[in-house]
Amino acid sequence: MNDAMFTLRAARESDRALIDAYAYSEGMDHLPSLERVTVAANGQDEPVGFIRIALNSQGVAHINPVVVYREWRGYGVGRALVEDAEAHYGELRLVSRGSSKPFYDALGYEECGWDMIEPGVSDDCDGCELRAECGPCPMRKPAAAKERS
Repeated sequence: MNDAMFTLRAARESDRALIDAYAYSEGMDHLPSLERVTVAANGQDEPVGFIRIALNSQGVAHINPVVVYREWRGYGVGRALVEDAEAHYGELRLVSRGSSKPFYDALGYEECGWDMIEPGVSDDCDGCELRAECGPCPMRKPAAAKERS
């Protein structure tokens, strides 16, 4: 992460308009809340990307979603957001959509069964008219094994 370009912080209510605009530009609805939402903020403290973590009833974390503003792609924003979430939550699961699968492959994620994905995260895919074009893929990255002392 290039600290001079962006920093990570918890989302604030004042960020909501930009977060919702970024989500909408990617074909998503607004986020139901800013709980467990982290933003990457530029030098003017404006969000240039965000990640939302949804926890299932067992406490397993699901990325739902991660979005980086188009002009900020390629600068490590998405990687920084995902790696920060991994550091906080351990194992992460998600549904890769569209062209995002190579991004997750590069970060060490692996395909998994749909049964490992929280229904609230995968509901958007069920019956979606763009499913064939989008190619949703359930993925996970287990928490790194801790070294024994």
